[in-house]
Amino acid sequence: ASSLRSLKEYEAVTEKYTHELQDDILIKHHLKFLHQQLLESNLIRIIEPYSCVEITHVANLIEMPLDAVEKKLSQMILDGKLNGILDQGKGQLIVYEEGEKDLAMEKGLQVIANMDNVVSSLFVRSHALRTTMA
Repeated sequence: ASSLRSLKEYEAVTEKYTHELQDDILIKHHLKFLHQQLLESNLIRIIEPYSCVEITHVANLIEMPLDAVEKKLSQMILDGKLNGILDQGKGQLIVYEEGEKDLAMEKGLQVIANMDNVVSSLFVRSHALRTTMA
């Protein structure tokens, strides 16, 4: 189930062997982690071709409750694993394309930071000169 990235098969196997898999705390923890990874990869695979998709459609495709899918999508957005927003009024997920970093913006921020350092050091020097003259 894991090699096929199939969440449905994974859930079937864990349900079939519940006693063997859920009794050991370590195995239970790793299975929970695997479940989260499978869920994330399946959600990304489902929403990949869309720029805007209804959350109910995603929930139907992945065969999970709407609130669970919505919660996981919002968690993925907050964690930075998904670039987009949830429009809960319309019940949609709006996916943004990964844009290249704006180098001009980064360089501009570096210039501002350097100017701040220069102004701060000049302020300290002028304050030192005023105290020695007084």
